[in-house]
Amino acid sequence: MEPTLPVRLSPVREVRLALLPDAAETTLPCNLRSRMPTQLVVLVTPIPDYLSSELAKRVYYVSPEIEQFHLVSEGGRVVAVEVTTSVAGDVGELSRKLDLIIAKDVLPQREVEAEVVWSSPHRPRNADGTFAQLAAAGMVAEMGEGIYATGALFHEVLSGLDRRLHDLAVGEFAASAFHYPNLISTDTLRRAGYMSSFPQFLMTASRFRSDVDTYDSFASGVASVDDIGQHIEEHSEHLGYCLPPAMCYHVYQHLQGRGLAEGPIVVTTRGQTFRFESRYRRSLERLWEFTMREVVFIGERTAVAEQRRRLMSAVGDMVTELGLAGQIEVANDPFFFNGQIAEYVRVQRAMELKYELCLPVEHGRSVAAGSFNIHGEKFGSAFGITLADGGAAHSACVGFGLERFAYALFCQHGVDLDAWPDDVRAMLRTSV
Repeated sequence: MEPTLPVRLSPVREVRLALLPDAAETTLPCNLRSRMPTQLVVLVTPIPDYLSSELAKRVYYVSPEIEQFHLVSEGGRVVAVEVTTSVAGDVGELSRKLDLIIAKDVLPQREVEAEVVWSSPHRPRNADGTFAQLAAAGMVAEMGEGIYATGALFHEVLSGLDRRLHDLAVGEFAASAFHYPNLISTDTLRRAGYMSSFPQFLMTASRFRSDVDTYDSFASGVASVDDIGQHIEEHSEHLGYCLPPAMCYHVYQHLQGRGLAEGPIVVTTRGQTFRFESRYRRSLERLWEFTMREVVFIGERTAVAEQRRRLMSAVGDMVTELGLAGQIEVANDPFFFNGQIAEYVRVQRAMELKYELCLPVEHGRSVAAGSFNIHGEKFGSAFGITLADGGAAHSACVGFGLERFAYALFCQHGVDLDAWPDDVRAMLRTSV
């Protein structure tokens, strides 16, 4: 039976996880937050504390009205979620949705410990306040929710990182470089399985219906409507394209139906990537739009696995040469609302199909600046990419979030590039 009234629990311990960005970065004024309704939603199904981070990753996707939340723990279990909402909500409905998320995504998961497979010899030396200093120096500027502009110096560091990664892919793996568009076919993402695995991240493209009455109705109402988003939605339809959540999907579409009679294919590409991060946005650590460099390997199983291993080793060397602390560890994808999540996560971690490069930034946090993934025959089969014997090709992809990578450099070396080690500046070919 779902509770319909707030319940006070005592004694309790609050688990403060995945809240809004730090106070200096939030867009909600304190006086506005204090006027928002706060409600305690008791969980129908309490969860062990070790799963609290999995729940915290999903709370903002429960309802667009949730502005902030705290997890409430008692006796080693999370028993409630205290939510601050933009409008007074139905506690029973929030309880139902949270219980649905818990049943499908959280409880099926097991407790896992981070398994580190590589560590940099450098020790973390981060100073807090880096993002505020970058903003004060005009190197970053917020342009909207989850999106930032970057100035010349930051962009120069980002471009230097990208050149190193591009040259590594082309020089060591003979990768072909391609530029892909900022739209990707909706059908491509469906065939790739993205829509059923990560619907929470997807951002779609729409257009106004091709009808003169539509244009007239829209234009005449723009000045008077209160909700311009709803006005657009009422006059538009899906375009058949989405904003790309990763660049590798372009590669599979590009190579669909291809036979690899002459051997494996390696493609590298850089492009703008889009993921709806809801209120999990945080400075340059978690963006709705960011720049990604990817390297995609397609071929025979053992060859693809070896190429991923070699590139991971080379990236570890690069991180060391950049003077960065960090580590590469076994990871899993953030599957969402998927009935097979427990099996997917178990297989990914047991077979070490995914690794992440984690780099320390501010406030003791680390960001996943790179990922190293093996997909088996999944995409070869879905897109008809075949080996010489007619079997489905295997694939692997390695991706880097360039804003995160550059931000880690500033966090660890400081915002004054003149004070950076000469060899690091030389590696990135910075002119300052």
